[in-house]
Amino acid sequence: MIENLRRCLILIFIAGAVTTISRAQLTIQAIDVTGDSISKGFNASSSFPCSNADQENYNWLTSDTHGANMCSIGSEGVYSFLERIECDYSANIFAPLPNHAVSGATLVRDFTAQSNNVKTYLATQAGQRLAVVFLGHNDNCSGTITKTNTSCSSSDLDPANYCKTRTDAFERELRKGLDTLMSIGNTRVGVVSPVRVSQLCNFGSKTNCQVGGTCQFLWGAVSICGVLTRDCSNERIVDTYTTMRGYRDILMNVTSEYNAIPIGGASNVVMIGGQIVGGGIKAAGTMFVYSDGPWNYRFSSDQLSCCDCFHPSGLGQNTLAKLLKTGLRCSRIHPCCKETGDALTDAKCATTEKKTRYYNGLL
Repeated sequence: MIENLRRCLILIFIAGAVTTISRAQLTIQAIDVTGDSISKGFNASSSFPCSNADQENYNWLTSDTHGANMCSIGSEGVYSFLERIECDYSANIFAPLPNHAVSGATLVRDFTAQSNNVKTYLATQAGQRLAVVFLGHNDNCSGTITKTNTSCSSSDLDPANYCKTRTDAFERELRKGLDTLMSIGNTRVGVVSPVRVSQLCNFGSKTNCQVGGTCQFLWGAVSICGVLTRDCSNERIVDTYTTMRGYRDILMNVTSEYNAIPIGGASNVVMIGGQIVGGGIKAAGTMFVYSDGPWNYRFSSDQLSCCDCFHPSGLGQNTLAKLLKTGLRCSRIHPCCKETGDALTDAKCATTEKKTRYYNGLL
């Protein structure tokens, strides 16, 4: 009997130790991001006159405007991921100002450089770190208006698909950047799915506060993600959804592969996109997590900046922060996008998932 009691106490101790270690791993002390204009808070204030510029204090990840009260929200109305963690642990967290996202960035062109910038910053910080990857939107949106082209500016772009980033080039550059990030050590690498950009065409009738009229009028005049919004035809909507789904699947699958690499192990050496890549070593304390929340989130008109009808408004930035901190829970009250197998329906998020379902955040 005494021996049984001893075994129970040992098991309780081990369980407690595992819980403590797990929580300690999530005590993030430094944050940075590889990303695009979404992670720079571009036009997030969503008011006239529009800034048409980065607004760092609105960005979903590293905005820090709550002052001395750790659990308050700043005057801009965005309770960022960083601020939410500071509230949890009642301590300041280091983040570069500005973060290393760059407006207009594509994964195929900019991820390698951004990953090195993030490594340079995080490697100097103590404790557990968080490196976020949130790219892919401009790999679609920077494409040409015409679907078929005789050539593109780079062999990494597809002349049969609006000169958007080829999927093999996308995967090649993703692997390069992840090799860099997993070499930092004591770092949680959070890879985020892209937003289902094709939903933008649900809001063509929304009023813009830049030049007046509707979002569709603004898109036609300024060509914002023109590959989709030029006329929001069904073909463009489906093509954007199909392309973005391809990127999303690569992000999900490659992250899963890298997560399975043991500490001290090497990433697979593969020939892809015309190059041999891989062989990066996973440093001690490094782990990978993928969040599919943004892909499955059904966003609303008020979460879209009225300045360009493309970037998240302050409310949209706040929603991203909450979703990627605590996860996305689908329900009858908060339905998510449901995959039906019909590309146009899925592109518009026209059919929703009302059963309880959970998509994890970055923690």
